[in-house]
Order: sequence, then structure tokens, then C-alpha cells
Amino acid sequence: MPKVRIKIKQAGQPATRAPQPQGESSSSLPGVLAGGAALIGGGYLAKKFGLGKIADYANSLRQQLMLSGLAVPKSALGNVGATAIESAERGTMAPLRELFSMDTVRDIKNLYKQGGQVQAGVDAATNLPGPTPGRIMGTIDQATRNAMQRAGLTAKEAEKAVFQTPLGENYGKFGGAMDSPAARYLIPFRRTPFNQLYEGLQTIKPANAAAHPYVLGGTMAAGALHGAATAEDRFPVSVGLGAAATAKYGLPYSLAALAGRTIAGGRGGGGVAATAIPISEYGIESGINDPLAPFTDPAALKALRRMSGGK
Repeated sequence: MPKVRIKIKQAGQPATRAPQPQGESSSSLPGVLAGGAALIGGGYLAKKFGLGKIADYANSLRQQLMLSGLAVPKSALGNVGATAIESAERGTMAPLRELFSMDTVRDIKNLYKQGGQVQAGVDAATNLPGPTPGRIMGTIDQATRNAMQRAGLTAKEAEKAVFQTPLGENYGKFGGAMDSPAARYLIPFRRTPFNQLYEGLQTIKPANAAAHPYVLGGTMAAGALHGAATAEDRFPVSVGLGAAATAKYGLPYSLAALAGRTIAGGRGGGGVAATAIPISEYGIESGINDPLAPFTDPAALKALRRMSGGK
């Protein structure tokens, strides 16, 4: 008869657990669904029981905390960069001249006074008073579009240049779903990052590369050098600022930065990806899976940690 060996686990011995790969997300699809359901359900219950005003203020505060990190400088750089790109591609300094004109200064002053009408990406019915990040970003964004139109661009062209095209126009039915009320509540800042991806893919198509080889080549060369120069930084915040400043060429800039970082022996590429998001410091999954994160870990604190080398 063959011998049967039975291994008995000693009392008090901890169970062995398979090691989790470093950097792997601990979130899961059930967690994402649960977080999303909690956000929608909580909002519905608040409205039903007459707490709509409180819910609106809480949601506005959540959104502003999400913008409290690097969103404002990225937005400002993106608007200047978008105007510079339009000037370079059109062979005229008119867009840049208009952006830095007294008309734009007056525009910014008047738009800022309008307050809630220019809150960038803030969908709540009640906007917070004061110089909130959303108010500042919305003011600069609209003033930039006005400057581009004074320089000869159409309203649609100016909207496209600063990534404010409705998602349905670039992504069809999927984009329309992303602009639904539920999606606007779960993912407040969708339009800029999704449009930056779309427009970035257009810039690396052969037709655009042939039409604007110096613009594409110059941004990619700058990105590669930037990536190599910051290869030892875990979260190279300056690369994200560079991606924002190159506007619709932000995608090829970031890809080139990743390549330069790799060639220079950098520590992986996650740091570049984590800082390249042009608006909120929160990813879509984390925003749904942990809806209270903006309150417990505001974007300003996340930005400070990354600038100091932490996660």
C-alpha cells in the first residue's frame, strides 16, 4: 500500500498568501461598481429627502478638492500651449498676440465676475463662492477661446484647441454616454483628458505628421530629452506640466518622454503616466472606487507628496 503523507498545519501558524505584484491595484470591479452605486444612490436619497442643497454643496466641494493640486497650472499652461500650437501650425502670431492682449485681460476680469457660469467641469447646481480652482480654470479657458476667435478661429476650432469639444462628436455613442447625468456625477472631469487623447492620436497620423513635421518633431524631441533628464524621479511632475503645455501634442510628448526615460535607465514609466493627466489628480477607477478620496486625500496633498518624491 502506498504511503500517504498528511501535512498538519501547526496551531497559530499564519496562512501563506501569494505575494501581490508590486504596484498592482488593490481595487476590483466589484469595488468600482459598489463605489459608483454608493455615489448615485447617496445623491438620489439626498434629493428625495430634501437634502439636495447639501448634496450639491458636498459634490461641489468634492470636485474643487479634486482640482486643488496641479490642475490650475496645467490648465493655464495648456491654454498658452494650445494658442502657441495654433500660431505655429497656421504660420501666424495672431492667436498668441490676442492671448496676451489687453482684451484678454479685460475678458478675464469680466468672466471671473460671472463666477458659476465659468466653473470648469463642475456640474453641481450649486457652485462654491470665492477663487476656487474651477472658477479660475473656467475663466482662463473661456478667455483663451475668445482670444483665438478674435485671431480668426471659429468657435468650434477654438473649442477643439482647448479640448472642450462635446465627447459625442469625437467618440460617438460612447462619448454621449460619458456626458450622461450619471457619468457627469461619477466622473466630473471627462472632456479634457478624453479629448486630449483623441486629438493626440490625430497628431501622430501620417497626414498631420506630413503637414506639421517640425511641430510634431520638436515636441517629441523635447519630450524625449525631458524624460531622460528626469529618469531618476519617481513621479516627474515637470513632465506632466510639459505634456499640458504641448496641448494636443501632449500624447506624443508623453510617449517620447517615456522612451527617453527608458533609454536613460529610468525606474519604470508609471510616474510619467501618473503625472500626465491634464486635469484632476484622480484616475477614473479611483474616483469611482473611492469616492471620498478627495476629502481624505485632497489633490493638493497628493501633488505635494509627488513633488517631494513620494507616491
